[in-house]
Amino acid sequence: MKLTALRLTTGRLLVLLTLAAALLIAGALSVRADQEYDLKLVPSSDQQLTTLTIEGVASRSVERDGTVARFSISVLDRSVLTAVSTGNTALADVRTALQMGCNDDSPEQLCVPNDQLQTTSIRIYEQHDWTEQGRVSLGFSYENEVVARIGGVDQAGLLIDTILTAGGDHVRFDGISFTASGRPEAERLALLDAIDDAQATADSIAAHMGYEIVRIVELSPVGSLTATRVERETAEAAMADESFAPTPVFGGSEMVTSRVRVVYELRALAEAEEE
Repeated sequence: MKLTALRLTTGRLLVLLTLAAALLIAGALSVRADQEYDLKLVPSSDQQLTTLTIEGVASRSVERDGTVARFSISVLDRSVLTAVSTGNTALADVRTALQMGCNDDSPEQLCVPNDQLQTTSIRIYEQHDWTEQGRVSLGFSYENEVVARIGGVDQAGLLIDTILTAGGDHVRFDGISFTASGRPEAERLALLDAIDDAQATADSIAAHMGYEIVRIVELSPVGSLTATRVERETAEAAMADESFAPTPVFGGSEMVTSRVRVVYELRALAEAEEE
């Protein structure tokens, strides 16, 4: 009876050990699956690595080659239909003025085709004011927000003035911005230049300290790409009304700056010679 009990106990123990091993394997697989992308292979060594961390910085210039104007047509009237009709008429006048040069090759005329005009929002709502008698209605407000785009920056001032003069008091100008189609390529080149800058600095430091670079342990961009404006004044827009002072606009270029952080593994030249 004792022998049988011992065999049963041993059998149960083997089952428990088997289950425990299976659980450990499953846990290990689970951890490996969760940490698959964090796994880093480091050569086995009894010595602590000597590392050098360098930040490389580089900039590239990119020319602005597009202008974006944002403006709104805003009308307040007691009648909602009158407000909408007046706003639509003002916007039609602006569009006509912006497209005067589409059938004319004169460089003094603007051409903003329909596919470069975009309505971003239209709002119609009742405005109120608070008085001693309580809340009173001021009428109905109609707002139509529009974006106009042109190529280049030389006519940016003319674009502003055309919108303002054509729309009159119904125009609320929200501002302009510039675009640069060459920015992606400038960002890529700036990043490569930053890597070269880090490499040159690391080579100089390693040689000065009597080390050699074994490998790159880590390389990663630092922060986000930044752009600094380098502005120059363009020609002022000439308006037919001599009493209207044209709007000067500063175009120019931008400096795109990139930064990278590189960690190098170093080895003393004496150790390399011994090997």
